[in-house]
Amino acid sequence: MRVAIVDFKSYVETVEEALDTIGASEKLPDSGLIIIKPNLTNSSKPPVTTPVEFVEAILLYCQKHTSAEIAIGEGTGSGRTMDVFKALGYCDLANKYRIRLIDFNTENPVLLKNGKALVHKEFYMPEVALDSYIISAPILKDHMFTKTTVSMKNMFGLAPPRYYGGAWNKSKLHSPSTHKSVFDICLYKFPSLSIVDASVALSGSHLSGSPLKLGKIIAGFDPVSVDAVATRMLGHDPEKVEYLVLANGVLGEIPRVEGVL
Repeated sequence: MRVAIVDFKSYVETVEEALDTIGASEKLPDSGLIIIKPNLTNSSKPPVTTPVEFVEAILLYCQKHTSAEIAIGEGTGSGRTMDVFKALGYCDLANKYRIRLIDFNTENPVLLKNGKALVHKEFYMPEVALDSYIISAPILKDHMFTKTTVSMKNMFGLAPPRYYGGAWNKSKLHSPSTHKSVFDICLYKFPSLSIVDASVALSGSHLSGSPLKLGKIIAGFDPVSVDAVATRMLGHDPEKVEYLVLANGVLGEIPRVEGVL
């Protein structure tokens, strides 16, 4: 079972069905730190950003099936992360369930090295993310640089602005190649679990596109497979999307259509 695609009913019901379909309850860690990572590039409302209700449903599922600590982590693309958390309802969510909000943009970074990286042979990563179990929880969107932004591109939130910022908090990751930066960052840390809100996607642009009702939730442990399936849903061929081609066979697999649930 590579990827689950479930018809949307409500967030709580559909998230549970999608995660049960891939056997997530048996694979979540029993200890340590689980970080749910939404895509909160700025303070714009969904579908530019991940709905707080979607993250709440994932949180409830995790609380039901594990005793590990659960937190929500993000490093916004523009503005201050804590301001964005507040504007989009995440502070209220954290207070309701008494969980931590983690700002990757300000966390203590550690320097990692990987000779197999294409551009970023060295990468500064928040220390809190190193040994954590990260659940990538993006909303499905088109993207002007990478065709689509799903669970793998969502990991850009880990990059500290003090090293990768410029015109915006992560701007240096977009030169010379955004696609290669996606591959490299996931080479250092890829999602342990990916679950994508494709109930209402964003078509045309990741910041100012048009809402597109797809009515699906997508989940899987292979982020390449999940992103490939989601990319197809937006009408693109994943075998023509560079970051997916780079990651195919290295970080996961682009599935054949018949291999999808």
